[in-house]
Amino acid sequence: MKMPLKPPNNRHNLNSIRPSNPAKEKNTVVLPGADVAAGLADISAGRATWVAESSRYEANGRKYDRNRLPGVRSGLRDLSRSEYKVLKQLIGADGDVAAARDALRRDPSVSEAHWRSALEVFQHHKSYRGGA
Repeated sequence: MKMPLKPPNNRHNLNSIRPSNPAKEKNTVVLPGADVAAGLADISAGRATWVAESSRYEANGRKYDRNRLPGVRSGLRDLSRSEYKVLKQLIGADGDVAAARDALRRDPSVSEAHWRSALEVFQHHKSYRGGA
């Protein structure tokens, strides 16, 4: 079945995320260099496999939902609301991890596990300074 699919909104691209972006329950981040467009082109051209059990297409080692980007795959990362909050704070602090930690130190929704996940993604951001 051929169907045109829209690319992910630019707000999903790691280097386009802004501190003002809304944090949703689940937030998919596209890492720099991920060729999502190729997977979408394969789906549109009928070169992807439909997996009925998951209601998703599979192309180029990634799984695509018709209406939203799916879970953790090569080049894509799903973050929880709290992980995304940490990522946005790191971006807003221009990579200053100490300043980001200070800004969120009293937020009860953010744990050390959220920091680890967010820092793993942030290491691919253009403002990453290393050492985190």
